[in-house]
Amino acid sequence: MKRYIIPFVLLGVLVAGCKQPAAPVGVLSEPTPASTNTPGREYPKINPDLTVEFQVQAPEAQEVAVDICGKVYPMQREGDGPWKVVTDALEPGFHYYFLVVDGMRLSDPNSQLFFGTGVDASAIEIPEAGVDFYLEKNVPRGEVRMQRYWSPSMNAWRTCYVYVPAEYDSKPSKRYPVLYLQHGGGEDETGWARQGKTDIILDNLIAARKAVPMLIVMDYGQAAGDFAEILLNETIPMIDSKYLTLADARHRAMAGLSFGGGQSWSIGLKHPEVFSSIGVFSSGMFGGVGPGAYAPFSVESQLPELLADPAAFNAAHPVFYMSCGEGDPRIEHTRAAADALKAAGAKVKFTAWPGGHEWQPWRKSLHEFCQLIFK
Repeated sequence: MKRYIIPFVLLGVLVAGCKQPAAPVGVLSEPTPASTNTPGREYPKINPDLTVEFQVQAPEAQEVAVDICGKVYPMQREGDGPWKVVTDALEPGFHYYFLVVDGMRLSDPNSQLFFGTGVDASAIEIPEAGVDFYLEKNVPRGEVRMQRYWSPSMNAWRTCYVYVPAEYDSKPSKRYPVLYLQHGGGEDETGWARQGKTDIILDNLIAARKAVPMLIVMDYGQAAGDFAEILLNETIPMIDSKYLTLADARHRAMAGLSFGGGQSWSIGLKHPEVFSSIGVFSSGMFGGVGPGAYAPFSVESQLPELLADPAAFNAAHPVFYMSCGEGDPRIEHTRAAADALKAAGAKVKFTAWPGGHEWQPWRKSLHEFCQLIFK
């Protein structure tokens, strides 16, 4: 399940016998079809100012709009032509959207579909100036492999996705550390592989020698059964039996975004005999996500258990990483939790990224976290 993103590097043309320099990465010099479009589709089209033009063929419709992350843009048409609208400038990153046709929310046939918000949704990728760590480069490419396995506790087959680095098949005697990477609520095991660009991020990091070659396992975390039991007693043993792993806690890490970040905390920290480094990206468990969404979580209530021996805690968790988007309502609660842990003696790496509760901060979190672990 590999998806490729087209780097937003627009080649110049020959003028007066001279080749013009390429535009900087992430900077558009002309309206450009989104990389998330269905192949061959011209719209949605991103303008250099990061506004987006949508065009939709719906000849029988009475009203058409585009809903981008809750902001609705009514569309207009001239005669029998397509429905059109130009949005405000959009923040760089990955955005789910829907068409609203006569009150019905639909996916856009011009867009690829990504499982998010609990459904297969249309999406648009807005380039970020100067940011290329998740864009394909001319480096050795790893693979994301679909791995099915039987779950005795659920009496059913499950599917996870496993990233293996480019060198994996050529070095059968080498063994690798493993990062267990969890998706957010309303997403599934495909999220990090598709929306997150995990394989591209790791390929680029490994090629630049900024991260060690590792495996990354992306499993479905919203299981009908006990996910901790599945992960600890079924997924990890299966991965260790089928892949070339370093099967000890020192060479296992766990991280996740939002709901998956909460799992990294609740499962990863409770099992230092299984996991060492832990990453918690934009977790709502600390509070700040609106009334009734999550009960605010008190880090202080767990400090005696977590940090009864700060030196032992830090030795068991060589990297303890927390992050959140600066525009995410979880930011101050997450920052306060990190501060409380630091005050109690924990070594915590905390990073606030530009953006909200969205993939751009999560991609950046993964990019930073993978440069810290297994060193």
